[in-house]
Amino acid sequence: MPAVYPRAEYPAATRSWAIEEYEKSRHNYGSRAECVAETIGAHENTVARWIKDKFGSPRSPAADEMTARLRLAEAENERLRSENRTLSERLAACSPRSVTAHSLDARSFGAAAL
Repeated sequence: MPAVYPRAEYPAATRSWAIEEYEKSRHNYGSRAECVAETIGAHENTVARWIKDKFGSPRSPAADEMTARLRLAEAENERLRSENRTLSERLAACSPRSVTAHSLDARSFGAAAL
């Protein structure tokens, strides 16, 4: 059975200050929650929980970011499809008409297969 530890209680003013400090510089620091936690003497998970409550999960991107990512992926997908069509057309122009007849030629099997 895992150990159960009581959560530290902090006044609302401390919590508010921690969130404000995080919000001011969150774009500059990947581990800003750790710095804020150290400043107030709290565990990083406590501050991380406050931040998650206020701003949501750090792993969930913003809606506009998702739209931009989706558009980039769609553009890349279209580029790759176009390239695939071009290469397929070039290959078809260089290949014999019957791929089956060419690939079933006795020479294509090699000596080991005979």
